Amino acid sequence: MRASPLALLLGLAVSLPLLPACGLFGDKDPGDDGDDGTADGGGTDGGSGDGGATTGDQDGDGYTVAEGDCDDLDPWANPGETEWCDDIDNDCDDVVDEGDAVDARLWFADADDDGFGDAANTTMACEEPEGFTDDDRDCDDSDPLRNPDQEEVCDERDNDCDLDIDEGVTVTLYRDDDGDGHGDPTVTRSGCVPMGVWVADGTDCDDTQDTRYPGADEYCDDVDNDCDDLVDEDAVDGDWYAPDADGDGMGQADGLAWLCEGVTNAWDCDDDDPAEPQVVDADSIWTGADGSLEFPHQSLQDGIDAATGCVVAMPGTYAEAIDFGGRDLDVWGVEGADETIIDASGLGAPAVTFQGGETPEAVLRGFTVQGGEGLLEEESVSTKCHSSETCTDYYQTWCGGGLFVDGADPTLQDLVITANDLPEQQVYTSGNDTYYVYSFGGGACLLSTSAVFLGVTFAENFADQGGALYVDDLSAVELTQSALFENTATDGAAIQVAGGSLVLSNVLGAWNDATGDGGALLLIDGELDGTNLTIAQGSASTGAGLYISGSSSAALRNSIVASNSTEGILVDAGASYLGSYDDVYGNGTNYSGITDATGVSGNISEDPLFTSVSDNDDWSDDDWSLQATSPAVDAGDPGAAYRDPDGSVNDMGAYGGPDGDW
Repeated sequence: MRASPLALLLGLAVSLPLLPACGLFGDKDPGDDGDDGTADGGGTDGGSGDGGATTGDQDGDGYTVAEGDCDDLDPWANPGETEWCDDIDNDCDDVVDEGDAVDARLWFADADDDGFGDAANTTMACEEPEGFTDDDRDCDDSDPLRNPDQEEVCDERDNDCDLDIDEGVTVTLYRDDDGDGHGDPTVTRSGCVPMGVWVADGTDCDDTQDTRYPGADEYCDDVDNDCDDLVDEDAVDGDWYAPDADGDGMGQADGLAWLCEGVTNAWDCDDDDPAEPQVVDADSIWTGADGSLEFPHQSLQDGIDAATGCVVAMPGTYAEAIDFGGRDLDVWGVEGADETIIDASGLGAPAVTFQGGETPEAVLRGFTVQGGEGLLEEESVSTKCHSSETCTDYYQTWCGGGLFVDGADPTLQDLVITANDLPEQQVYTSGNDTYYVYSFGGGACLLSTSAVFLGVTFAENFADQGGALYVDDLSAVELTQSALFENTATDGAAIQVAGGSLVLSNVLGAWNDATGDGGALLLIDGELDGTNLTIAQGSASTGAGLYISGSSSAALRNSIVASNSTEGILVDAGASYLGSYDDVYGNGTNYSGITDATGVSGNISEDPLFTSVSDNDDWSDDDWSLQATSPAVDAGDPGAAYRDPDGSVNDMGAYGGPDGDW
């Protein structure tokens, strides 16, 4: 420890005898203010201070024979003093705080300037020299990305200077012998990056075949090409097939799928029974037909009689009238109504009959039904007249040209029911006899039924009552996504409901003409629930749109009744009607028998702006959808239950609402 000046003086006082004024060591150097035994220069008696005597010891009286003091005011600055880190040249060597100072620090070279130094490259200094640091933990002073503050990355170097390489950051690599980029999951090594035969993907299921790996194209080859544990699924060389478990050449009826094998149709209602379905083909020439695809029946009725579950009809015209005979069969024109026709012309019968208690499992679909002449019921009443003579009244009632349904509940789907004409009403006499002729339901006569129609078009049918449809008082009928065009009658050109109930949803009726009452609909003591209807361009003496008569009740919503020749909606005094969110516009009279509903309950009266409609006697080229600027767009009931398929507010008319996409 360095002694303080006071201690040094006290020590000298104890150890030395009192000396005379003329000291042994010469004159006192008045310039040695620091009294450190080293002259500061410029003394008396010929002495020269720092440049005078060079030997002698300090005697405590302020004189010395030594010289070279660099600061005679500081006793700790002299040539014999130890250097300290105190901003003073303690040893008088003209260097302040040099590296040999007793309290100098060890510093480490930091060549890469990352704050960490090289433990093998050091210097001593009182203050941190430029290019040095006090931290000696750098393991590579030439790379600023290698030091204890760095995170380890997988690069085969010790990034964080902990003497471990790539610890915790290596990946498992897999050997890829077939070069398909996917390695064998059972042959592995640890490494940083894929290289050579080693890859990071270990999902190969066969490392000997470069055509087998995850994501590879699947082929119909009984091999799992894409390594998903499935064979031949979604194969690029597959096709649309249906399974044919019973080998009858007809595929499972729940639809086609992309498969490697099967059949290209989905007609079979029972793929466990090779005898089902029964196949019919109007062009068949086989007299010993068994109903197979190779030997089909020529007649639909033969197929129906032989079937237990379903009948498949090939395209063609079947010149016959058929009767389901109480059997719940699915009779299907597999190529659709445009190609498959039931024509009952000249047979004096309905084209199709259901009167044996058939249920909704009895299905007729994919046909055009035409030429039906209806079921004839006759009775007579004889009385005495003209004294001894007998007069007889004969009654003829024709019902159901296209379809006759009585006491059955069939499902009618994807049909075109057209050109079925029944006799006009007439009364005539012959001698003493009087003849009365009536007809009901040119397209379909519906008695005691809950029949359902889906995707059915009625066009150009005639009957005296109910040109397209007649519904009796014991029936509850539904029509959805269906259309009625150019049907004619005395009353109820499109539909007549006589005491029964009718539910209509997304139904279009246009160009239907009655000479009497009810162009599109005549409701007599019945019930109507109509949603998203378009009733337009009808004609009648009264009620060219809808005629609600007797004690009927009717509700209409989200519908358009437009451009009918007389009343759009006519309501008798004893009937009730509720309309909401309807556009009733441009009729001879919009409302009759009730207060005009325009402006209340969402009802409007504006041109609906149909896309393209022309009065050219061709109903098939009209487009009854709405233009984008139509006031009926998004104008229906805003309730969630009535939203269009795209989620927007209901569009009025036949193409709005959740079932409007048809």
